[in-house]
Amino acid sequence: MNLYGFAYTVNFLALAASFWLRPASSRATRAHPPPGRPLKEKLSQPQAPLACKTYLVNLPLCTLHVMEAGTGSPLIMVPATISELENWTSMVQFMSQWFRVYFFELPGHGRSTPFAQKFSTELVAETVAQFADHIGAERFNLMGFSFGGILAMKTFQLLHDRIERVVFIAPCLTRRAVQMSPIQRNVSRLFSRLLGTPAFRAFLIQARKNGLSRSLLVNMIRSIGKVEKAIPLDEKISKMGPTTMDVIACELHDILTSEFSRPPVKYQTPCYFAMSIYDPLLDFQTTLDELRCHFENINTVELKFPFHQPPRSFTFDELNRDFGPTVNHFMPAESRNPLF
Repeated sequence: MNLYGFAYTVNFLALAASFWLRPASSRATRAHPPPGRPLKEKLSQPQAPLACKTYLVNLPLCTLHVMEAGTGSPLIMVPATISELENWTSMVQFMSQWFRVYFFELPGHGRSTPFAQKFSTELVAETVAQFADHIGAERFNLMGFSFGGILAMKTFQLLHDRIERVVFIAPCLTRRAVQMSPIQRNVSRLFSRLLGTPAFRAFLIQARKNGLSRSLLVNMIRSIGKVEKAIPLDEKISKMGPTTMDVIACELHDILTSEFSRPPVKYQTPCYFAMSIYDPLLDFQTTLDELRCHFENINTVELKFPFHQPPRSFTFDELNRDFGPTVNHFMPAESRNPLF
């Protein structure tokens, strides 16, 4: 790999870092009050987060590493690219105030085993179906974040008759919403193809093993991609193995090409959509317009964050303060939490 190829690699990683990386809540280093959003009144009673449990589930397609919390109607949260369970503990606990929540690491990443076949979003949708069968959920709720929006929509199209409610948080749903220049798109397509070659993967693995090379790579990504220092890039890159690269290559291709077929009649499934109107990676209006082509009943929450992903995970209390009332309103009357 020459310097020209290396430069392309670094440039893409900087552009895609916000799609891939979600910071662990244990690494929070500073507060980030939502810009432009007034602080809501504190809850009338303090909420205590429910305990989470983790375990492995053997399914026909793979073994999933799962986190679970709460009681009630099941909610399956579909992860973003290289999310690990600990990255989403606060969100799982937050949503467990209304649901029995299940979150899993994508096949081939973390402790979830890879598919026997090449990774694809269609296989992820089938895996969700197998997991729903495993937990005995004839009907369930679905939630997706960022690239997980593509996974959630694929799953919804496969299983819409079984889904009671669907939640999209800053979702990637159409290539038209991705805010990249033509040059950036071409670089990203090149990287996706290169990532499928053994030689390029070997180069990345060697680069992440070398402390000096990894430090240089991290600093360049932070500089070019304007990635917050609180996000543990060094740790993420050092742990990125071949099966995670399979996941990233597939997801990058889908981010740049995805367009979902429109239903002849819009789905009546209640849909909750939250996204920043200032999202630097995905265009808010294009994303909302795409959702409106699929769903009749959309509960929209316009945020004003200047980022696609926060510099650290929201805490349980922050989620309650800023999102609790709108999520509670989205729920059917018999399922609402009286503390909101």
